[in-house]
Amino acid sequence: MPGRQRLVITFVVSLLLVVLSWSRPARAERELIVPFHEGGHLVLDQLSGLRIDPTSGFAYAGPVGIAFRSTKSDSVTPGGPASETSTTSVWFAPSADFFVTEHLSLGGRIEIGHTWGAVEDGGRRLELPGTTSMTFLPRVGFYVPFSDRIGLWPRAGLGWSSVESVSFLSTGSAPSRETVRAMVLDVDLSLVYRFGETFFMRAGPEVGVTLGGRRTVETGGTSAGGGASVLNISGVVGFGMNLEL
Repeated sequence: MPGRQRLVITFVVSLLLVVLSWSRPARAERELIVPFHEGGHLVLDQLSGLRIDPTSGFAYAGPVGIAFRSTKSDSVTPGGPASETSTTSVWFAPSADFFVTEHLSLGGRIEIGHTWGAVEDGGRRLELPGTTSMTFLPRVGFYVPFSDRIGLWPRAGLGWSSVESVSFLSTGSAPSRETVRAMVLDVDLSLVYRFGETFFMRAGPEVGVTLGGRRTVETGGTSAGGGASVLNISGVVGFGMNLEL
């Protein structure tokens, strides 16, 4: 028998033995005693995780964080200088829910973020003014168990959001500050998997839409505004804790 075939057979047999040896204690493992959705439980739903957004791609999602982003663009004029924008963001975003009765949860998320940065263009460096964004989102949820370890946890929230951003409209121009303030409707549909009595993982889509938004642009001491609407669809994967109080 060729050596490569022996290696493949040995690997397959070893893998089967590992699976069989693991499956025996897995079958004998006790069921979880305390239901995830029992009244009086406090759930910290996003101790660490990942957000997948169609516009910004993959990003860390957690209660506290810092992120650095750098974007470099070549000039549209042949031989012109390239421009580079770098930003640093820090945020504090606690999120928690409390099961007031079996299945029914009340909670919310508060998020405060601050961003600053600079633009380098043609050998000049222009500092971007700092911006601060805030979100306050109360929500209600209902947990549907499929087993002691797996369940579906849809939640819907209605709150308020203020998002700021700063940019330079052209080289040498004054910075332009854009602010969008609106009521926010946020719905997420999380599938929950429990590792044990306390720790769990959740994953699912999240949809946010603004209601009656207002956009304001301030440039060089003048301001203009109008209506605005935002629709954001993302996927969230996170790890949390379920605490019995």
